[in-house]
Amino acid sequence: MKAIRVDEAGSYDALRTVEMEKPELGPGQVLVKTAAISVNFADTMVRRGIYPGMPPFPLTPGLEASGTVEAVGEGVTRLSLGQRVVVFGSACYAEYVTAPEVAAAPLPEGVEFGAAAALPVIYLTAYHMLHTMAKLPPGSTVLVRAAAGGVGTAAGQLCRQAGIRAIGTTSSAEKAAFARRHGYSEVILYTEENVVERVKELTAGRGVDVVLDAVAGEAFADDFEMLAPMGQIIWFGMASGMPEADIGQKILEHAGRSAGVRFFVLYSVPPDRFASSMRDLLNHLADGKINPHIHATFPLEEAPRAHELLESKAVMGKVLLEP
Repeated sequence: MKAIRVDEAGSYDALRTVEMEKPELGPGQVLVKTAAISVNFADTMVRRGIYPGMPPFPLTPGLEASGTVEAVGEGVTRLSLGQRVVVFGSACYAEYVTAPEVAAAPLPEGVEFGAAAALPVIYLTAYHMLHTMAKLPPGSTVLVRAAAGGVGTAAGQLCRQAGIRAIGTTSSAEKAAFARRHGYSEVILYTEENVVERVKELTAGRGVDVVLDAVAGEAFADDFEMLAPMGQIIWFGMASGMPEADIGQKILEHAGRSAGVRFFVLYSVPPDRFASSMRDLLNHLADGKINPHIHATFPLEEAPRAHELLESKAVMGKVLLEP
């Protein structure tokens, strides 16, 4: 089969197309012939060798894909040959992937492979930050950094569905218009406006209940300035590197507001809750309540171009690969 392999950390050209044997099917697993493969920012970090909990090189990147079940292992009872599924796993930049049965979800009628492949990482991340970790009720206010990105788009749609006011930040008027179409009531251009001052204006000085931050870096310190009393920062990425602020010192400086900081990783969601939320999101997708936006699709061999585009910060929504 055709697959992408990374032998050592590097730039885009580290992603090489190779011929490999199909992965061996183990007990409780399914073999899936992929139709669409999602590209995530985490994949670019794996390629560069900086992802937390890095797997050893050589490796095949990729966390999610959709396709058709071609074989089932011993003990598999819920899925069958020919069934259309989306899988959340590893080594997905390939024509075939294996995954535990519990990590593969059947696609509802009418759900396309591309939309399904775009769903698990970004929508489950947004869903569990908003509803499992933050437990936000209707009427709450959230600030989302990188509102036009993958998780940002998902968060905007899920906030709109749940009656949560979403304020986003982004870099351009084009991205701001895109974010508004996907659930944001207000969008702040951080390239032109003071984000902290604008948030205070939009919330009449109260601040937001939650900041969802996938950027960190220099801007992380500002998150504390925008929190309402009892508010929390949920940090789930570092597109601009590790936070430059002393987190402990910042918490002490804002102790009067009981500010909190938490880190979110999708793998921490318990398996039963992961499976039930995946089913709910797929049903929302089938019903048209959520709608992943596909920015671009590349052939599998052009994975380097896909990574280059994703890291250019020009992407609105998701980038996919097709084998």
